[in-house]
Amino acid sequence: MFKYFKFKINDTVQFAKNDGHFYRVIGYRIEKSIYLNDEYNSIIYELLREFDGLQVDAEEDELISVSNFDEFYGSMFEKLGTFTIKFAKKQEEISKEKEVLANSVDELLDKYNDYRRLAMLFKDCLYDLAAENVLNELADYADTKKDYTH
Repeated sequence: MFKYFKFKINDTVQFAKNDGHFYRVIGYRIEKSIYLNDEYNSIIYELLREFDGLQVDAEEDELISVSNFDEFYGSMFEKLGTFTIKFAKKQEEISKEKEVLANSVDELLDKYNDYRRLAMLFKDCLYDLAAENVLNELADYADTKKDYTH
């Protein structure tokens, strides 16, 4: 049987008789043909034409590779991976700044009300404990504000 497929899903290919269009491999299947004295297998690739979405089938020997998805996009995703890590760190810094700003009375009261509603809805004592913690934060916030007003 077949040990490998020449093209993988999302590879960009063209027909060997170069019709000038790029196709993306969206699937493949193995067809087995049986005749009176002969039988053979062929791999049929399901292709999608990039610019208009036309779906076509082609055999492996009719196609040539334009770009391999893993080789072409894999390196790009590795580069993007470093970007996403930097972006995630930046998001963490922003969220820490928001935590400092999140200690306003309105936001603490909103948190308290949310936890109380969840406790009543699910009858879960963990939400009651979270609501009590928010009340403690509110008391601490009120104490710090008293110190700054004098």
